[in-house]
Amino acid sequence: MRLLRVCALAGAAVSAALLLVSVAPVQAADLGYGSVKDLPPPPSGRAWYLKGTIGMKNPEPDSIWTNGHGNDGYQTGDFTVHHVDIKSTALFGMGIGIEHSRWLRFDVTGEYRGKQLFVAQDSYQSGPCGSPPDPAVCGTNEYTADLESWLGLVNAYVDLGTWRGITPYVGGGIGVGAITVMGFKDVNVPANSVYYGDKDKTTTNFAWALYAGVSYDVTPQFTLDLGYRYTDLGSVKTGTASNYLGTDTYQGLEIRDIVSHDLLFSARYRLDQPQPAYPVAFK
Repeated sequence: MRLLRVCALAGAAVSAALLLVSVAPVQAADLGYGSVKDLPPPPSGRAWYLKGTIGMKNPEPDSIWTNGHGNDGYQTGDFTVHHVDIKSTALFGMGIGIEHSRWLRFDVTGEYRGKQLFVAQDSYQSGPCGSPPDPAVCGTNEYTADLESWLGLVNAYVDLGTWRGITPYVGGGIGVGAITVMGFKDVNVPANSVYYGDKDKTTTNFAWALYAGVSYDVTPQFTLDLGYRYTDLGSVKTGTASNYLGTDTYQGLEIRDIVSHDLLFSARYRLDQPQPAYPVAFK
């Protein structure tokens, strides 16, 4: 289902971009240009640029998993997961790139994705609860932690044509994501117990991304960019957790298949002087 949603989003973005490009020649003729050939082409040739980005990320974990003490976790089939969520926060990034041609550009980006709150709840029942309920048989767990992440990507973009400084584009990237789980806590209210993560744990994964967006040339050297990115960050683990007395330890929690729907607002500054655009001939 997640793959189908990604394909649908990418297909919709490409279709919208192609529609904008196909409409542009008609509008040019209506405004008095003799033909599309009369329009000045965008600057050609290679141009290096610097890039800064701010945005919002909306992470979505697919599921959680715990083996408990090795024989009493989710593998028993006694657990039901009721809620899993990672809260949205801001992200900040920068990068350097090159416009290889009027259609193709590449960049390398690094990004700090901030800290976000992870929350999850499950319940378990391994037999008749009894009256009053036996917390060893029936109970709940409430998990919380802070996630701090960094992301580095090598990206390629295809610009789909420019009209009046507006350029729709699609792209993709691969790289590395690092996520640190901090302050993990597991509270079991019926059992009157609390487990804490023994230490912060960082997981480094292969990451990949898909882009769709539109840019606007404010000046020949300065461009603003609004885009959507689907980012796959992989899975992370909390590491071991111990009770507040330090007398018992279990394997902690795995947060599986984290993806993120990111809204990005970027600014690009070309370091090379663009080639001049020639005047348009009206007919």
